[in-house]
Amino acid sequence: MLSPTFPQSAEKSLTLKPEVLESREQYCCCHIRLPGDEQRTAAIRVAGKYYSLVKVVKERQQAIEICHRLLAKGRKTLITRIPKGNAIWMFEPDALFEEAAYPVQPAQPPLNAPTCKILGAQSRYQLCQIYLPDLDERLEAILLDGKYYGLFKVVETRQQALELAVKLGRRGDETVITQTEQGKDAIWVLEPDARVVREE
Repeated sequence: MLSPTFPQSAEKSLTLKPEVLESREQYCCCHIRLPGDEQRTAAIRVAGKYYSLVKVVKERQQAIEICHRLLAKGRKTLITRIPKGNAIWMFEPDALFEEAAYPVQPAQPPLNAPTCKILGAQSRYQLCQIYLPDLDERLEAILLDGKYYGLFKVVETRQQALELAVKLGRRGDETVITQTEQGKDAIWVLEPDARVVREE
C-alpha cells in the first residue's frame, strides 16, 4: 500500500517555522521601494536584508498561520512583537532602501550615554494616541516638549525599565520612563514620524 505523498515544497513549509524577533535590538525599522511601485513601503532590515510589512494582528497564533500560508508560496517571513500585537514581515530580495524624509540621528551613539529621561510628575507630559506609518492601529503615546513618544512596554520594576532603556539607547532610540498608577514603569520611545490622533 502506497503512503500519501505531499509536494516537496508544501511538505517543507509545514516543517518550517517563522522566525520571531522578540526585541527591537534584532532589527531596524526603515522604508523601502519595490520595483514598479512608486510608494514607499514600511519595512525592517535584518542582517542586511529587507522585509516589507504584510499585516499587524493581535494574536501570535494568527500571525503564525499567516506566515505558514506565505511560506507555502515560497515567501520567507518574520514576526516582530509590537505594543499592538504581532507584525508580519515578508522578505523582499529586490527591495531598494529609501532614505528617510527627515534628518536621521546617528545610528550608533556612544554606548555609555543612552538618551533616557525619567519623569516623576504627569504635569510635564500629556497622554495621547498617535498613528505610525507602519501601523494600522492607534498607539498609546505621550507628548513631551513637542515630541511624541509611543508606548513600548510596561514593566514591573524600575531596574527592568532602566535595563530596557539602555538597550534601546544603544540602538539609537530616545526613551522616556514614567510611572503608572499601578506603580509599574512604562517605557516610551521617540517616534519622529508620529501623527497625533485628533478627537472628533
